Amino acid sequence: MTRGRSFVQQLVLLASLVLLWLMLWDSVTVFTILSGIAIAFLVTRVFYLPPVVLSGRFNVWHAAVYGVWFLYSVLRASIEVAWFAFRKRAVGAGSVIACDLRTSSDLVLTLIADTASLIPGSIIIDSDRAMGILYLHFLDCDSEEKLLRAKAQVYHIEELLIRTLGSHRDLAALRARPDPLNETEGGRA
Repeated sequence: MTRGRSFVQQLVLLASLVLLWLMLWDSVTVFTILSGIAIAFLVTRVFYLPPVVLSGRFNVWHAAVYGVWFLYSVLRASIEVAWFAFRKRAVGAGSVIACDLRTSSDLVLTLIADTASLIPGSIIIDSDRAMGILYLHFLDCDSEEKLLRAKAQVYHIEELLIRTLGSHRDLAALRARPDPLNETEGGRA
């Protein structure tokens, strides 16, 4: 890795930590910015943080598509979950599903998990980083159709994020397995 690229990655990490600090304090003042910079610098120097490998690519168009889809999904799922609270009929049983992802990137795997958890009605239970599998619990997922819809949502999140910032290797895996739900029984779907 070149020295310039390493510097850029450290800068992105520091900026992310400062942004997280500002969100935790819910305040943007000179003091919170300066204390955030100090804490971020201290954290990155004192504690071992595994390197976050960035792919070096970012597609603005796909990022916009992801953002619009995410906002729509959160709104739609929020209305659906609110409806579950007010309707007289009981909510169907939830299900735990395993999604075998196509990405090998820790960053993309984390973003997929975060996105899926932020959409009401689903939450990450566990992840198998070595195998690239996410385990999620979905609300009202008591039929084969709803199970497939839940898995399709996770695979769609993965596709959007790979197209936005995935590596060339992730893009190749996406092309090699365009629809993991339609794989044969011998596959890993």
